Amino acid sequence: MRTTAFLDRYDAWLILAATVYLYASLFATPSTPYLLGGDQVFFWMDGLRLLHGAEVYRDFFQFTPPGIDFVYFGAFKLFGARLWVPNLVVLLLGVTLSFVCLRTARQIMALPRAALALALYLVFVIGLTLDGTHHWFSLLMVMIAVLVLQQGETLARIAIAGCLLGIATFFTQTRGPAAAVAIAAWLMWLGARTEQRWRDRLKRVALLMVALVVTWGVLSSHYILTLGLRSLWFHQATYVHDYVVSGWNAMSIGFPDHLSRGIVLYVARWGFAYLALPIVLGLSLWHCSRIARDGATDRMKPVVLLVLVAAALFAEVAVSPSWFRLFCISLPAVILLVWLFGCMGNYETLATRVLWIGVVSLACLQVAYAHWTFSAVAELPAGRIATTPQAAEKWIWLAAHTKPGEYLLQAEWPSAYLPLGLRNPIYLDIVASAGASKLGYLTRAMRELDAKRVRYIVQSPGFAIPEFHEYLQARYRLVHTFADHDEVWERREDETMTNTPISAPQT
Repeated sequence: MRTTAFLDRYDAWLILAATVYLYASLFATPSTPYLLGGDQVFFWMDGLRLLHGAEVYRDFFQFTPPGIDFVYFGAFKLFGARLWVPNLVVLLLGVTLSFVCLRTARQIMALPRAALALALYLVFVIGLTLDGTHHWFSLLMVMIAVLVLQQGETLARIAIAGCLLGIATFFTQTRGPAAAVAIAAWLMWLGARTEQRWRDRLKRVALLMVALVVTWGVLSSHYILTLGLRSLWFHQATYVHDYVVSGWNAMSIGFPDHLSRGIVLYVARWGFAYLALPIVLGLSLWHCSRIARDGATDRMKPVVLLVLVAAALFAEVAVSPSWFRLFCISLPAVILLVWLFGCMGNYETLATRVLWIGVVSLACLQVAYAHWTFSAVAELPAGRIATTPQAAEKWIWLAAHTKPGEYLLQAEWPSAYLPLGLRNPIYLDIVASAGASKLGYLTRAMRELDAKRVRYIVQSPGFAIPEFHEYLQARYRLVHTFADHDEVWERREDETMTNTPISAPQT
């Protein structure tokens, strides 16, 4: 195992460079953030709902643990519901992941190759997503646990690792347990290699698991006491199994919907997620087994831990894969990829140079692309943003026709609530939530729209839920269509229309 200072000057310079790159990717100017997209907008909305006094599961729908909701709630509580706050969260997340990547890599390889692993992960993974969802925060907790154990497997370190996995489980319900299985296997393997007694091996595994469960239990205690374990199990397990887990299908393994950054880049992303990661894991397992046969246990301990955790995370996501979910668990695989370069002999130098050229070029292109694409600046209730001209036109129109604090429903994608200071009027995050009609949530949503007399609903013309479409036609009228074809529907003033009862769903 390599022993290095916690933070030397080389680390500091590398992390500073990572910070500058991420800042340039997230902010057009110090006072103008880029308007981010992706699944993180759901958690911004949840953070705002918490800020308004609502409670997860009881007052609004959620099928993941609430850890990420509290991250954004805390950020908004501290700095206000401003548009630059999520960018700051992503910046801090990216910098922290970069630091953990660098320190983890330095446990198994020299600084030059560790720096390459950092650059590759930072630019090709973080830089191509910039999406502050629960996936990244749970991964961060897992990787900190790995880093803690790479430097020693004392009982105290095992307990700390278990606590970190408990926190990971409070972000993503499957991530902590998946990593715990891998770490338990590593502890058992290590005990066998050192001829440790079975009792001592099981004691270490039990300590890890108990620390995980206790930490998760403490963090979830409020919901366990107020909602009950049965309700919590429904939201975080039953609903996910019935309506979220999709398995392998054309949608999950296909290309992303938008090809705005070029087909070559998306082919590279798809190939990395579905081809490179499994190959790297397979080669790493084979190489570890070959070296382990030589008896080099001390040298292989941190590598085997990384391989097992990478394999467990891949197996966790493989149940319902997507390129984004695979990217979110790729950190240990990226480190292992660079570690495998040491087995390439004379080709290592060539491969390293090619990767450095590619990473630096891609970083420059990403920053230039952001500045070129997000060329329109708009002043909105939540602050100034840089975005595309098409998006700016939409936000400016909506800002002119609404007031902060009002209710507005985005039927398909909740991106307007933070920029415009608006509120979601229904229990669901979006009307298109899976299972909404069958579970009665859609009927509840329409009743909430009537009770709060929501003035505007925004949706796309292809939005096809017959029950909701009939409701929309009866109570609203189309008043505006944006350049991206999204439609704005305004509530009719006819009292006969608004008071038509909504029947309960047949169960």
